Amino acid sequence: MIHVRPATDADAAAWQAFLAGTASGDFLHDWEWAPVAAFDGQPQRRFVAEEEGRVVGLAAVQVRSLPMGRSFWYVPHGPVLDYDDRRAGERLRAVVIGLRAAARNDRALAVKLEPRVEAGSRAAALFDTLRLRPEPRTLQVGWTRLVELTDDEALLAGFDKDTRYAVRRSAREGVDVCVVTDGSDIAAVDRLHGLVVETQHRAGFPMPSRDRYRLVWEGLGSAGRARIFEARLGERLLASGMVVIEGARSFYLFAGSLREERGEPKRHATYALQWAMMRDARDQGASVHDLWGVAPPGAGPDHRWYGVGLFKKGFGGREVAWAGTWDIVVDPTLYRLRTAAQMMRRWIGR
Repeated sequence: MIHVRPATDADAAAWQAFLAGTASGDFLHDWEWAPVAAFDGQPQRRFVAEEEGRVVGLAAVQVRSLPMGRSFWYVPHGPVLDYDDRRAGERLRAVVIGLRAAARNDRALAVKLEPRVEAGSRAAALFDTLRLRPEPRTLQVGWTRLVELTDDEALLAGFDKDTRYAVRRSAREGVDVCVVTDGSDIAAVDRLHGLVVETQHRAGFPMPSRDRYRLVWEGLGSAGRARIFEARLGERLLASGMVVIEGARSFYLFAGSLREERGEPKRHATYALQWAMMRDARDQGASVHDLWGVAPPGAGPDHRWYGVGLFKKGFGGREVAWAGTWDIVVDPTLYRLRTAAQMMRRWIGR
């Protein structure tokens, strides 16, 4: 018998243990992500699926408030299950039934599931058996690159020649990378945020919130699951980035760098940073490094992620497309009205 229930603080250790040991989980389901979701205006509700006294599934729901006391639930990169288990389909069905019942009590229109499963996979096919409403688009990044964290020689061999050159050149130029592990070191995350703001400004992206960065760092850094890397030339900070490790998976989360001035020698600090991140993540027990977001196949230079996608592609690995989202429809009438209104807004905005 599979039982789905709200999680309590007493479940924190078992929650994290299951997350660390399950390939479909990432930091968006980390126990410490709840304050970040709340900061984003989407307070979290957690649910666990149990079978014979052990955890077999997780769902961290972000609740989006709607007018007249209604809500819309969203499960980013979840539910988290062992999709390779022979009973995965049965467990997924139990989670869907449990979430539908809880969402109905909350007067939610629907629950959007966005599992971290690959397009065309057996895991994705399980969702198609449950009469949910599929949507190929994702709210999180739809494509990424996953790099197997092998030994140094094999890792470098997987990079393209320009990336190998940049990694080696950065060392010759004297770029040094240090690691910050103390989640109470607010200065480190503020330095990271400053470089990200500068980088985002150059690219024309929205400016990230410093308070949000601090929440992520204080939660995941203090729990020992996030690390900040800083690439320096002497005392000068050239680049900084954050990596989160969940079990055997590491995630490239935030990063920023100084722009190299015209005529200044190329230091390739961002390459030194990524190289250090991969090696450190491997030493911390990770076997797969998620570069977290690239432009879709066939995208041209006008795509906002085109440049960063080329940078990440240089580090090898394989490109992965996530399967999309599935909606558990709770209130069919209001759901159809909301969907029609969204389609109309998209059509007008063309």
